[in-house]
Amino acid sequence: MHLFQRSIEGVAYGWRWLRQVVSTAAVFASVFACVLASDARAVVIDTLTGTGNTSAPVDDPGWANVGVLGVGTGIYLGNNWVLTAAHVGGGSIVLNGGTYAMLAGSGTTLTNNGAPGKSATTDLYMFQLASTPPGLPNITIASSSAAPSAAVTMIGSGRDRGAFTQWSVNTLPTPWVWTPVSSGGNFAGYQTIGSRSMRWGTNTVAASGIWVADGFGDVNMLATEFTYSGSPSNEAQAAYGDSGGGVFRKNGSVWELSGTILTVAGFSGQPDPASTPVYGNVTYAADLSFYQSQIVTIVPEPSATVMLAAAGALAWAACARQTGPAPRGRARR
Repeated sequence: MHLFQRSIEGVAYGWRWLRQVVSTAAVFASVFACVLASDARAVVIDTLTGTGNTSAPVDDPGWANVGVLGVGTGIYLGNNWVLTAAHVGGGSIVLNGGTYAMLAGSGTTLTNNGAPGKSATTDLYMFQLASTPPGLPNITIASSSAAPSAAVTMIGSGRDRGAFTQWSVNTLPTPWVWTPVSSGGNFAGYQTIGSRSMRWGTNTVAASGIWVADGFGDVNMLATEFTYSGSPSNEAQAAYGDSGGGVFRKNGSVWELSGTILTVAGFSGQPDPASTPVYGNVTYAADLSFYQSQIVTIVPEPSATVMLAAAGALAWAACARQTGPAPRGRARR
C-alpha cells in the first residue's frame, strides 16, 4: 500500500469524513519504499479478533484470482494477464497455492485516456504470465461506476490487524496531536503487525469517478470509508501491502471487478494511516470502469473469448465437412 496522505477537501465532494491532512505525497512515497521493501502485508477487518476471512467467502467474487505480488497484491484477469498498481509493478505472483513468473517484457502502464489536465499515465499496471494458472476463471471488469452505497467485497494481502487502540486527539493545532490512551479517547482504530495474510472484507462505496493524485499519477478513483457499526463486522480498510488488491461489486447475479486498491487517506497528524487504520479513514481504489476499454483491449471479456472460440469451432467443423475423406466404394474394373 502506497501511503498517500493529503487534504481531501474539494475531492470528496462534501463527504462527512473530510479531513485536513497535511503531509505530502512525496514524503510518504519514501515511507512506502522503506517499509514495504522489507515487510508488506491483508485488509484490516473490524471483526472481534480480526484474524478471520482468510478463505473464500460463501458468495465468492474471485478469491482465487487475487494473490500476493511482491510488496503488494495482484489480480489475475484471465488469458495470462495480471492487473496491479503501477507502484507495485510486475514480478512473480502467488495464486491459489502456485507461483507464476512474469513474462519478460510484457508489462504495460495504463493511461488516463487523454483526460484534460491529468497525467498521461496512471497508477495501474498490467503484465502477462509466462505460464497459465490452472482452473482460474476470467474476471469481468465493471463497465459503469459503482453507485454510492453499493456493497463491495475487498480482497488484499496487506498487514494483519493488531491491537485495538484509542487516542486522545487535540484538534486545535495543525497538525492535530495524537496521544494514545487506555480508555476515553475521542478517536479509535487498530495497530497492524508484520505478519501477512490474504484476507477479504466488506464495505460500501462512498463515492466514485473522483480524481486523486496518489504520487504515481492522477487516478480516477472510487472510495470507501472505515466506519464503526456498533458491533464487530467485516468492515474493511486497506493497509500496507493491499495495493493492487481487488474491490468487487455484484451486478445482478454477476460479480464484477470495480476497483484496484491503491492508497489511503487519514486525519491530520494521524500516525501512519497505512499501518494504523482509524475509524473515519478512507480507502481509495482505481475506478476500473474508467479504464475498462483499455483493459478489455488487452484481455478480451469472457463473453468475447467464448464467442471467438465458438466461431473458430464452427469454422473448423464446416471446413472438415467440405474437405473430409471421399466415401468408400467398390472400384469398377
